[in-house]
Amino acid sequence: MKRVIKKCISFSGAWIGARYIYRELLFPFLFSIGVVTFVLLANFLIKSVDRLLGKGLPGAVIFEFLYLNLAWIIAMSIPMAVLVASLMAYGRLAEDNEITAMRASGISFLTILGPGIIFGIVVAVFMVFFHNNILPDFNHKARLLSGDIYRKRPGLNIEPGYFMDDIPDYSIYVKGKSGDHLRKLTIYSKDSHSVQTTIYADSGYVEVDGNTVLFTLFSGEIHELDLENLEDYRRTDFQKHRIAIPVDNLMLERRESARRGDREMTIGMMRKNVKKYTLERDKIYGKIQKLIEKELDTTVVFNIAEIKKIIDLKREQNLTDLSSAVAKTKNRRLNSIYTRLKGEFKLAKSYQKQINKYEVEIHKKFSIPFACIVFVLLGAPLGVMTRRGGITMAATLSIIFFLTYYVFLIGGEELADMVIISPFWAMWTPNILLSLVGAYLIYYATWEQKVVDFSKLFRIFKRKSKQIKQT
Repeated sequence: MKRVIKKCISFSGAWIGARYIYRELLFPFLFSIGVVTFVLLANFLIKSVDRLLGKGLPGAVIFEFLYLNLAWIIAMSIPMAVLVASLMAYGRLAEDNEITAMRASGISFLTILGPGIIFGIVVAVFMVFFHNNILPDFNHKARLLSGDIYRKRPGLNIEPGYFMDDIPDYSIYVKGKSGDHLRKLTIYSKDSHSVQTTIYADSGYVEVDGNTVLFTLFSGEIHELDLENLEDYRRTDFQKHRIAIPVDNLMLERRESARRGDREMTIGMMRKNVKKYTLERDKIYGKIQKLIEKELDTTVVFNIAEIKKIIDLKREQNLTDLSSAVAKTKNRRLNSIYTRLKGEFKLAKSYQKQINKYEVEIHKKFSIPFACIVFVLLGAPLGVMTRRGGITMAATLSIIFFLTYYVFLIGGEELADMVIISPFWAMWTPNILLSLVGAYLIYYATWEQKVVDFSKLFRIFKRKSKQIKQT
């Protein structure tokens, strides 16, 4: 037991060289945060300058705008700074043969790696707190200020991919948006206890006229279902349809109580929304279950393709077993049922997409901070293997691994939003893959003790580029 405790204390950095390694990590870390934050902030300012100029804004408002957007920039720069610091610190120690001296004195590579891992864990814990308690409020205030700056007239806070509940008695989902023009709309009456109305439209646009919101919709369907008598169902196709919804103007202009997006919420807020949308989705599935059992006389099949097969089979049986007039009536009824089920499945999938969006953000609040530990596992052995402690090599390798990480992260987020993979695998797969790479590099650096000369790789690229230019 004493031996285990002694090893744990040794690994955690309670040995004479640990403070030296912490110091080697700290200065490159702070330097990297400053450089990366400056680059990202400058890039953001260049993209935003055309929207800020000509508005007659006081300097305090512009400073506040940049200050509020600094939060998400820091959230991106800290993990990258950990990777750069690990590469530079352990690369410099290896370049000056200090790693060799430590090993020669009987200190294992895992013990040398210990301070780096502890450093990564401390940064990760801070990042979890930052992502959950600081970043959401900054993102929310930044979006509100951005809306106040860019807004020239009153409008609705419609964002693609999210349910908007700002309008009383209605829930609105839009797949795409360009200015006032909307694409793939779903308008759902949520508070009516007698008739449920669901409207689907391929496109449309929204206008605000005083206290009235005007939706002009094109190429869509209106589905009306009597909740007290499920057999009373109407479907109406339209090429153009207008909806006028009276709204208290204060609801649209009250900036402090504006709806929060998923990146503007804490974990607790998002869990409440997940619970709410799960209940709504389950209600839809319950309605689908009753309809299938009553109209199709079969067990529940939550698959629209299978339901279509069942309905097609019943159509054929009606044509075979019944007279032409009766078969035509029953088949028309089956067509109506299929259209209703198709609409309900679309609505249920919309709720599932919304659930996935929130769950993705919940996992992201832990997976990105955990990447700080993963980047130590990558950076430390790479630094030892390259024996380069300069900023050039560290920055080059950091950009490669960081871009790889974010490509996997963004790709996973898109797949989860489309309900193709689960939010857990979407957010944690990059960490798992890079952890495996890090484990291999640690094994290689521990037992092989060979130097990898990446400068040869850069020389090959330079030679290739020269050949291409000459041709």
